[in-house]
Amino acid sequence: MPEPTLPEPGPDETLDSIGTAGVRVLQRRTGYRFTLDAVLLAHFAATERVDESGRMLELGAGSGVVSFLLVKQFGLGPVDALELQPAVHARLMRAVVLNGCEAQVTPLLGDLRRIREHASGGQYAHVVSNPPFRLADAGVRSPDDERAVSKSEVACDAPSVVAAARYALMPGGRVSLVYPAARVAEVLGLLTQAKLHPTVLRFVHARVGAPATRFLVHALRDRDRGLAVRPPLIVHGEGPGGYSAEVAALMDPPLAESR
Repeated sequence: MPEPTLPEPGPDETLDSIGTAGVRVLQRRTGYRFTLDAVLLAHFAATERVDESGRMLELGAGSGVVSFLLVKQFGLGPVDALELQPAVHARLMRAVVLNGCEAQVTPLLGDLRRIREHASGGQYAHVVSNPPFRLADAGVRSPDDERAVSKSEVACDAPSVVAAARYALMPGGRVSLVYPAARVAEVLGLLTQAKLHPTVLRFVHARVGAPATRFLVHALRDRDRGLAVRPPLIVHGEGPGGYSAEVAALMDPPLAESR
């Protein structure tokens, strides 16, 4: 039998490769495009788990980078990938086929603020999210709706992300998030209020000696085991592609290769 035809990028799309396991994603040339944050989140979520197994949920999956990396590069899953925007969700569905992940990644179309319509409570072992970073009233909103929804809290905010994670997680389940460093007090407070107790915190710095730009946090539902602060994650250095050795080891080719 002839092999099935794989989806091809449209005229306003690129086919991008990321990670060491051949993950491929479809993105609009002029829309929101994934960043290194997604790669760092997937690695953090995978390496900070403790002998867990079970179904995972990605909130705000976008192009699916985090979900595909979790499955293909780190051998986790299965993953339900919830995405709000229909056009982005449609590209995600095509990327599932591209990556041969039909049995491992399930795209869901819907709003995380209405999580009860898309998932049963308490069924996930691990929730991950690389949510919109920018406060809705901060700066100039992008005129492109896809960029605006993906970058700014116009369709969801940090309390909504935390509430959705709390609802979805089974007792003792875990959540992993990435946010700007300036929002660390706010996000840790929201997690603690929801009884999602932070257990691991790691700050991300562009270079040695530079201020932190991001933080990664891992929290545990209903179980407070104390907080471990990991050594800083340095992005740029003398490794391949100008990255640090740690970051370069996660990516082949460096960040993304489009066609």
